[in-house]
Amino acid sequence: MLSERRRRLMREELGRIAIGLFADRGFDNGTVDDIVAAAGTSPRTFFRYFATKDEVVLDYERRVQERLVVALQARPPAEGAVEALRQAYIATSHVEPGDRERVLQRGRILESAPALRARANGERLADDQPLLEHVADRLGADANDVRVRVIVAAMGAVAASEFRAWVDGGGRGDPAKAIAAALTMLKTGLGEFE
Repeated sequence: MLSERRRRLMREELGRIAIGLFADRGFDNGTVDDIVAAAGTSPRTFFRYFATKDEVVLDYERRVQERLVVALQARPPAEGAVEALRQAYIATSHVEPGDRERVLQRGRILESAPALRARANGERLADDQPLLEHVADRLGADANDVRVRVIVAAMGAVAASEFRAWVDGGGRGDPAKAIAAALTMLKTGLGEFE
């Protein structure tokens, strides 16, 4: 138990140091050697926790996706598919004021590294099966039903777009508010803008 806690703390510390270096120098200019030098450890220790430096940033993105699935599962069973997914996005995009600078930092790192951003987006799209299944269950449909795919893809794209806008805007306020408003617009329908 103690060694597991130490491993978790070491992983978090290496991640924190790496994110700080990437924010200061740019993702492409920060190396594993820089990270381990700042952490006072060895490359071998770093690679015990992360396969590559990309994994430091992608790990956070994966955890957000996992939290989204958990938040969707936790929504009341009687809630409609669109509203349940909307509420799950709002819950997982809420950022406490004390955490906003750190989240903004990660967002800026992704925005400044196109290859890493593409990989993160690709992983998110490739790993949307749990969302598809939960939305399908709420609709009483198959996960491959066009309605299910459209709901998951459209809402994911809107949430991602609003988060990028929050990053580009300097991280002012809670991104959940903008994401909620945009998802409400999508839920209401775009026909009113024709």
